[in-house]
Amino acid sequence: MDKNIGAMLDGRYEIQKRIGVGGMADVYMAYDIEESREVAVKILKNEFINNDEFLRRFKNESKAVSMLSHPNIVKILDVGFNDDVRFIVMEYIDGITLRDYIEKEGRVDWKEASHLIIQILRALQHAHDRGIIHRDIKPQNIMMFEDGTIKVMDFGIAKFTYELGITATAQTIGSVHYISPEQACGKPIDGKSDIYSVGILMYEMLTGKKPFDTDNPVTVALMQMQNKAELPRNINPNIPEGMEEIVLKAIEKDPDNRYQSANDMIKDIERFKSYPDMVFGYYENTGRNYQTERAYQSERFSSSRDQERESYNEPDNDTEELAEANYYVGDNNEENAEDKGKKSTFVKVASAATVIVIILVVAGIIGLINNIIKGGNNKSQFDMPDLTRYDYTEMVEKYKDKLNIQIKGDPVYSQYVENTIVSQSVDVGTKVTKGITVYVTVSNGKNISVVPDVSGLTSEEAVALINKNGFSVEQKQIFNDEIPFNTVIRVSPESGTEMEISNIVILYVSKGAQTDARIVPDVVGKTKEVAVKMLEDAGFKVSVEEKDSKEPKETVISQNLQADTLASPDEKVIIYVSSGKAPVSEVPIIIDFPENASGTFKFIAYEDDKIVVEKKGVNAAEAISVKLDISGSETKTIRIELHNTENGMSADIGTYKFDFEQKKYDVINQDIAKAFEAVEGIKKPVTIQTQAMTTAPPVTTTHITEKVTESAPLPPTETPESSTEQIPPSETPAPPSASQQQQPDSQ
Repeated sequence: MDKNIGAMLDGRYEIQKRIGVGGMADVYMAYDIEESREVAVKILKNEFINNDEFLRRFKNESKAVSMLSHPNIVKILDVGFNDDVRFIVMEYIDGITLRDYIEKEGRVDWKEASHLIIQILRALQHAHDRGIIHRDIKPQNIMMFEDGTIKVMDFGIAKFTYELGITATAQTIGSVHYISPEQACGKPIDGKSDIYSVGILMYEMLTGKKPFDTDNPVTVALMQMQNKAELPRNINPNIPEGMEEIVLKAIEKDPDNRYQSANDMIKDIERFKSYPDMVFGYYENTGRNYQTERAYQSERFSSSRDQERESYNEPDNDTEELAEANYYVGDNNEENAEDKGKKSTFVKVASAATVIVIILVVAGIIGLINNIIKGGNNKSQFDMPDLTRYDYTEMVEKYKDKLNIQIKGDPVYSQYVENTIVSQSVDVGTKVTKGITVYVTVSNGKNISVVPDVSGLTSEEAVALINKNGFSVEQKQIFNDEIPFNTVIRVSPESGTEMEISNIVILYVSKGAQTDARIVPDVVGKTKEVAVKMLEDAGFKVSVEEKDSKEPKETVISQNLQADTLASPDEKVIIYVSSGKAPVSEVPIIIDFPENASGTFKFIAYEDDKIVVEKKGVNAAEAISVKLDISGSETKTIRIELHNTENGMSADIGTYKFDFEQKKYDVINQDIAKAFEAVEGIKKPVTIQTQAMTTAPPVTTTHITEKVTESAPLPPTETPESSTEQIPPSETPAPPSASQQQQPDSQ
């Protein structure tokens, strides 16, 4: 048994259980009897008590972190250096490590990753401003609350900037998968080393893989110094290009090529969050001219953005810019000029038809015309766009012919500048009709607010007031002999503190006097009647709520207050009883279309022969994938079928095993491309060749090969000699040769 459990440190901290194990110290949850609160205590391992180097590092952590006070950094509350034990007392974080979260999620969506990374960078900027470098940024050293709040901890190997300038150790300290190249080879480091580690962490969150990973830590260190990481979008194509640029800039081998401060990286992430289609121009690895696009965006929107946002915006997706096809139809021959008025009706019609066909091919819209003829498109309906993160006035102007955008309610606190849309009443992607009214909420642009004075208020009153000032609230209930039950004891940060509204205010609420407390019975697994009686006999008020569960009906599956702990009799114990029905959850599956998919399709998901989900009218010309939200309980086998609504053909895409309890699925078999081919949903390439007409006026045409579904017959020609032809005039059209009639695609 761990001898530390049950010990009382400094007559104040009662060690209750071990919650973490580190290389040089273990972490315990303890109870601070003086402050009536739970704390975390880091205790140096016995084998290091007499080791001067490790003791120096341990003291260095307390020295470094005690200088820091930031909402995204774990607070140091006390330090103890006794003869028998060395310990640091920190705030207790009731959450999980970012390592646990990444392993659970596999990959993290770029929007959520941005939210988490920004908090880490804010913590690091605070430390860097005070001359402190973390040197060991890794997901194991980052704690995460359920609401997504981040706390950076373990500055145990931090060093001060001025110390690093005097001596640089050749010993690399830190986790090899996240250390910077300069740290891996023992060179002097600064805050840019932490930025590299954040970039590696961001890479892993977005792709689900570490960029450099083998079983040999020495090999990994060499890879950090020498190897180039695989492009994140090669691993996860759903990562936006601009987000990939941010990651790549953060993990540059040369520190001078990285972001020069955590704030610089935050600015780029914030800009990208506001305009997710933007690119920065740091790299040209995907074939796009980033610099040109960036200059275009800056010129277009600088007049309407403030300094923070003026250079970036989303291109107008509703404006289709087609390349102009200029055709010179003229005559330099005076003799031919005299005949202009003598053209036959056939020649005029044929010439016009030739030009029209070429224009249609260049624009690539023959397939679209066919769809319209067949009723495939409904111009009055369209997918609801995402208005959030954009300026309200600009969105009103942009969609004035489609949407009636109205502000509803007062502006709210948010991270965005004033007048930015932060929410909308119609979900993105919903099919809507032209002219629909959409209600939006806009930001008041106030990123900084003041923690209000909530002393003497009830918890409900305090939460409402703190929320009104723009902050989220985390409540902690502790016993207090002097303050009545459910009354505020204090807040952290203290009242009057100015800080960013994205931070959380911790509200400490009284549980009443500990002398009045009762022990909460363990009623999980009991029947509802037995559980209610046990709790009432113990002196508690009881509330019963039903939840879906496979457990027998009316069996208690959980309780809100932990069993065998002390609680005030004024607290209500909520027991959750089983409904007897397995819980239903929703698991999404995305079907990516083949690159040359064409047509309008219907997707049907079956459980046996029962339709689970059906999605109709999916046009491959307007989408590159389709998402099906499959609902169910326990484990089910789902078959997904593809229907081509234009020809009535159908084929199976694949079969999948869905685990709704774990909210995941496994592929049993799948061949998307084969299914599209089977229903003739793949666009076939057809070579279109321009042909000379003896009856047309001189015209320079260009040979064009385009993938189209159909084409109108072209006027005949005598000699298709080359891709650029001079067509002499003639009054009498020559009949096509047999070879021309039989081989329209001969060139």
